[in-house]
Amino acid sequence: MKQLISATLSEGAAIVYNGWEKQQKSKILSELIVKEDVNRKLVLDQAKDIKDMRVAISKAMIALHLKDAQHPLCRELNKMLAGTIYYQYWD
Repeated sequence: MKQLISATLSEGAAIVYNGWEKQQKSKILSELIVKEDVNRKLVLDQAKDIKDMRVAISKAMIALHLKDAQHPLCRELNKMLAGTIYYQYWD
């Protein structure tokens, strides 16, 4: 199914678009939309994986801290979580 679209482009996007070969603009734009959608989904999946990994690191770090609070791995794992909501402020 084909669909006609209308868009207002930024100045930079218009320069790029107007530089494309005539009679190829729709084809190029369609390819870019499909490719970018794949990339966007990949980035969202990676962000979820990073969050899941941080949760797992946090749980492991807390379990280790309860057994041996001075263990060097505990500090190393905590440093990896600096700047996140999973960082522990017990130093």
